[in-house]
Amino acid sequence: MANPLVSIAVPVAGIIAGVIGNKAAAAGWGAVFGEDAPTVKSQKAVKKDVARRRKQAKKDGLAKAEIAAIKDPSHDQPVWKMMLWATVSGVILQGLRVAAKRGAQTGAERLTTRRPRPNRG
Repeated sequence: MANPLVSIAVPVAGIIAGVIGNKAAAAGWGAVFGEDAPTVKSQKAVKKDVARRRKQAKKDGLAKAEIAAIKDPSHDQPVWKMMLWATVSGVILQGLRVAAKRGAQTGAERLTTRRPRPNRG
């Protein structure tokens, strides 16, 4: 049976690595492409914004063609960008999580295991 400290430290390290890695990936995406990363959270926000703009356009009495012209910008995004984000957010972040879990496990085990008495033979 593993030490309780190790069994607590390993999942926490994975979660922290995932959060930090996701923020770093989103910041890197913004630096490279000059736009928000296509995360689930940002896509939901964009969909809400588009729905709000369409609703306001209906209230303002715009024509149906003008309302239909209000589109979600993520539909115009190239496929290669979506594939790149899927790779970055999936493979790279999962590798980061695994590395953090292994490092936390070995580090916590090293801290919690007893060292043998020195041989004073």
